[in-house]
Amino acid sequence: MISFDDILEKKIRTGSYQFKTLGIIGLVEFCDGIEYAYMSILVAIIQKEWELNQQQIASLGSSFLLGMVIGNCICAFITDIIGRKTTFTIFTGLSVFLIYFTSICTSYNQMITLRLMFGIVFGTSYPLGYVFISEVTEPRYRGRFGYSMGVLFVIGKIYLAFLCIFYLNDFTSGNWRGLIRVNGIPVAISFILSLFFLKETVRYYLNSREYKVAFDLIDSTIQENQREPEILTEEEKQGLMNWQEKQIQINQEQELNKFGILSQNYKYITIKIWILYILANLQNMSIYLLMPFLFANNNSNLSSMLFMFILELIFALLLYVFIDDPNIGGRKMVIGYSSLILVLANASLYIFREHILFFGLLLIKLACRALFSTLGLVCCESYPLQLRAQGTAIAFGIGKTASIPSPFFLFPLFYLDPYLPFALMSVLSIIMIITNCLIGEDKTMKPLESHKEE
Repeated sequence: MISFDDILEKKIRTGSYQFKTLGIIGLVEFCDGIEYAYMSILVAIIQKEWELNQQQIASLGSSFLLGMVIGNCICAFITDIIGRKTTFTIFTGLSVFLIYFTSICTSYNQMITLRLMFGIVFGTSYPLGYVFISEVTEPRYRGRFGYSMGVLFVIGKIYLAFLCIFYLNDFTSGNWRGLIRVNGIPVAISFILSLFFLKETVRYYLNSREYKVAFDLIDSTIQENQREPEILTEEEKQGLMNWQEKQIQINQEQELNKFGILSQNYKYITIKIWILYILANLQNMSIYLLMPFLFANNNSNLSSMLFMFILELIFALLLYVFIDDPNIGGRKMVIGYSSLILVLANASLYIFREHILFFGLLLIKLACRALFSTLGLVCCESYPLQLRAQGTAIAFGIGKTASIPSPFFLFPLFYLDPYLPFALMSVLSIIMIITNCLIGEDKTMKPLESHKEE
C-alpha cells in the first residue's frame, strides 16, 4: 500500500501547483485580514457618525461573530459534500456583493444585517483555507505553507492601515465607504482566479472513491510541478486505492459517520482544541474591540496602528522560519510560548497601563497571530480527511460562539476601568498553558494521514 502523502513526497513534490493554490487561497486570507482589522475601526466610526449607544455597538460586533459561527457550521458540513473548491468559489463570490452593499449602507439595521452576512462568508472561507492548504502540501512544508496564510493575513492588515491613513481622518471619522469599495478589489480577483485556476484536492476525490478523477489530477499535477511525464504507475494506483479503502474501513469501524469529531478516538483532542480556540478568541476580541478606543484615549494617530502591523509582520516572518522545525519550534512549543506571552503581556498592561500601551498590545497581537496560525494547523493535523473540514470549522465556530457575548462584558469592564479586561485575559491565558500541556502527539513534519501500524 501507498498513502497520498507518499505520492506527494516522491512524485508530486512541491512546485507551481502548491504556490498557485496558496496564491488564490491566500488572497482571500489577505482580504480576511483587511476585514477583521477593519471591523473594530468601522464600529468606532459608525458609533460617532450615527450616534450609537453602547448596546448598539456591542450588537454590531456580536452580529459579525454570530455570522462567523454560522459560516463555520456551513463549512463544516457542506465542504465534504460539494467539495473544497466549489465551497470556496461560491462564498468568495458572495463576499464581492456584500462588500458593495456595505459601501452603500445608510442605516444601523442594514449595517447589522450586512455584518451578519459578511460574518457568514468570512466564517466559511477562513477555516477552509487551512483545510485546503494542508491537503495539498508535503509534510515537511505543511507548516510553512499553512503559516504563510497567517503572514498574508497580517499583510492585509498593513494594506488596510495604509488605506486608513489615506481615507480616514482618525480612528473615529473619515470616508469609510470609499475604503470598503477599494477593499473589494482583491476579493474580486480571488473569485475570478478560483473559477479558472483552482483545483479540487486529490484527497477529497480519494475519500469520495472517485479514483479515476483523483489519478488524472495527480498525473496533471506531477506534470505541472515537474515538467516531465512521470505519471502514476498501475502498481502505485492500486496501492493508493488499497490504502484509501483501508482508511475508509477504519473510519467506519470507529463510527465516524455517527459520532464525528466526538467519536471515541477524537473526542478528547476535540475538547482540548475547543478550549484553546475559545480562550484565543476571547483574547483576540479584547484587542480588536478595544484597541481603537484605547488609542483614541491615548491620543495616538493612525500611524501607530500601521507601525504595530508592520512589527507583527516581521514577527510572523521570523516564526515562519522555524514553524516546521520540531527541534526548535513545533506546534506545541509555539502554542505554549504564545500563551505564556499572553499571561505576562496582559498582566503588565493592567499594572503599567498607558505607559506600555503600544508595547503591551503589540505583544498580545504577536501571540494571537502565532496562536491562530498554529491552531489552524493543529486542527487539520488532528483529524482524518473525513473529519478534517468538520473538526477545523467547528473548532473555529466554537471559539467564535464563546466570543459572541464578549462585547457585552468587555465594554462594561472597559468603561469601568480601560485596563480591567486585560487582568481577566491574563488569568484565562494560564488555562491555555495547562490545556496545551495536555495535548498529545505533535504532528509537525509528520504525514497528514497514516494507519496505526505506519
